[in-house]
Amino acid sequence: MTRLYPSIRLAVLAPLLLSLAACGTTNRNLVTGEDQRGAYNWQQEVQLGTEADQQIQAQFGVYDDPQLTAYVEGVAQNVLSTSAYTDPNTPAEIRSSAFTFRVLDSPVVNAFALPGGFVYVTRGLLSHLENEAQLAVVLGHEIGHVLGRHSSEQAQRAQLSQFGLIGATILGGVVGGGQVAEGIANYGGTGLQLLQFKYGRGAEREADQAGVAYAEFAGYDATEAVGFFRSLERLSAQSGQSVPNFLSTHPNPGERAETIPQLAASDPRYTGTDVGRAPYLREIEGIVVGEDPRQGFTENNRFYHPELRFVLSYPRGWQTQNSPQAFVMGEPNGQAVIQLTLAQGSTAEGAARALAGQQGVQVQTNQALSVGGNRAYRVEGTAAQQNGALGFSATFIEYGDLVYQVMGLTSAANLRRYIGEFRSTADSFDRLTDRRYLNRQPARLEVTTTRGATTLQSLLRGRTLPPGFTEEEVAIMNQLSLGDNIPSGTMVKLPE
Repeated sequence: MTRLYPSIRLAVLAPLLLSLAACGTTNRNLVTGEDQRGAYNWQQEVQLGTEADQQIQAQFGVYDDPQLTAYVEGVAQNVLSTSAYTDPNTPAEIRSSAFTFRVLDSPVVNAFALPGGFVYVTRGLLSHLENEAQLAVVLGHEIGHVLGRHSSEQAQRAQLSQFGLIGATILGGVVGGGQVAEGIANYGGTGLQLLQFKYGRGAEREADQAGVAYAEFAGYDATEAVGFFRSLERLSAQSGQSVPNFLSTHPNPGERAETIPQLAASDPRYTGTDVGRAPYLREIEGIVVGEDPRQGFTENNRFYHPELRFVLSYPRGWQTQNSPQAFVMGEPNGQAVIQLTLAQGSTAEGAARALAGQQGVQVQTNQALSVGGNRAYRVEGTAAQQNGALGFSATFIEYGDLVYQVMGLTSAANLRRYIGEFRSTADSFDRLTDRRYLNRQPARLEVTTTRGATTLQSLLRGRTLPPGFTEEEVAIMNQLSLGDNIPSGTMVKLPE
């Protein structure tokens, strides 16, 4: 949340997606070379990907490191060059469409692709990879999804996922500049809806085969990916998740650790030997690991934002999620949600009146007030929608040169139950002046070289790890066990 983005209305693209899915077309799968039915032609895939890319950037943020981005782009282009993308027999409209590769500013270990050539890896994933070969397989897998036209194929088979009130709000954000009646509960966003597609086994097998083949043809040893998937399995087990964060639609990482070597041995043309460990570790050294407190962090039921210099309290026991677009607080049972975003408009009263004047909104109370010594305006009421009326309490606060919006949402029937928490949360917004929080810095990845044979456990003995890190997590990050022998001269990743 380094940059709070104004809430944007994304639901308008959903009808487009559904109408395109209803049409259907015949596409060439550029992984298998076979024709298949899909929801979109290539131009439509590019259109959807381009629109969704803006939402993904707003939702997750792009990691600000041009050198690292250029490095990932270089590996990706090398892998892409071995695919059907460069085949003269591939339609010119596809060969002339540039692929886009982005590093997202998220600690979650994740990678995914959108139709039309948009591929993403997170800084969290990069910190858990050990070498360039592993990165090449991951990127190749995502390129395989794009060239296999898997989103188009899946959209032809099933309608887009429908989000409930809380699910849509947590994932996408709440109203700001659009119609409340349409925007509050139907706010998932094309990009986020596309990420809900669950590819079938066939599509995942194709993407795995593509990832191995493209990496091998680019000169990499694809079997290196086994270490990453085994580490990912440990990460999933540690977090208590049966489905890992990494591509939640994908097969179990333990299963993939078994199949990757089989795929790599299945074709005599797969002769890649490059691993690229030292160059890779040099490139990711210094990368932010874990949550970045400069983008906002929680402590003792308070949300601190050092760069924007404000603090906000939230109800005890509520779950939170922070992104560049919003800070969201959810009631544990999913009955209510509060979201902090930037508002449209230059004044609190103007933003409040714009909200109150939208179609479907019934205002019950509105008033000017002061929050933390700042001019503010509050509007409360209900908003009609297809699935029933919503109750809301929206407080707009002028702070610095910006207008902040604290929006509480629940069902209309529950508004009286939660309105006190909505108001107290908004009223807690205040200037941040405590240097202990203003100066909080993120943990970064240090790459150290062992001076003698050791174990990771010995290397960590006496070392104070940053908040949020355990020794086991450091071991997983290095694809090691704490007791594994580490030869002298080995590069090891440590959070500093």
